[in-house]
Amino acid sequence: MKRIILAASALLISASAVFAQNQPTTANPKVLPMFGKQAKTEAQQMADEKFLTSCDKSFTSRTEASNFFMERGWEYYNEGQADTAVYRFNLAWLLNPDNHNTYWAFGLVEYSKGNSKVAIDMYERALKYQPNNSLLLSDAGTALVSQFNTDKKKKNLKQAAAYLDRAVAIDSANAFALSGLSQVRYHQKKYAEAWDYLHKGRDINMQSLDYNFLAELMVRMPDPKGMFRNEAQPAEQAQ
Repeated sequence: MKRIILAASALLISASAVFAQNQPTTANPKVLPMFGKQAKTEAQQMADEKFLTSCDKSFTSRTEASNFFMERGWEYYNEGQADTAVYRFNLAWLLNPDNHNTYWAFGLVEYSKGNSKVAIDMYERALKYQPNNSLLLSDAGTALVSQFNTDKKKKNLKQAAAYLDRAVAIDSANAFALSGLSQVRYHQKKYAEAWDYLHKGRDINMQSLDYNFLAELMVRMPDPKGMFRNEAQPAEQAQ
């Protein structure tokens, strides 16, 4: 195991050196999901083969290698280094295009950048592998709600509702799916139901509460439970 870690570390250092030397002013394909889906030059293809061969010598399988680079990617992402994280996710994807976690990761990064449309595409790729993953469904549904906020296309809201309903059916304690359904009901002008879902999600996990959305909902309808008031501070925060 120690040999694997040391060899993988060497691979990371080598890959990072190449990455650093090729940073143009425009977005580098290496920091775009799936390398930007761009055709690679012969030199790039040879570099990929060299990388894959090195991994074959250092890991017991490409699946193991892919998971290793996914872990490194999350470490960088949690440190706020999104571009470096995506490069690691790309290496994981190169090693195993069937690793659904790579698509999920791409979706999360793109959504955090405000690129809902790209995020949706990535989430739906991941869903082909894990169609009954409640958290993945809620992420996809949330991104679709965000896209609806941008383009107002009813098909996006409809699909968001379908994903979020499935997420809750699979796991009734998925607070983020409940929060997403609150926003769906808001857009459907079903404000009482929106409040109901919001409270259910908040009761399970406070982190699911979107305070910007909360402010919008309070404008449309006061909180039936009286927990949140239309003041400078929500009643809950003032306690």
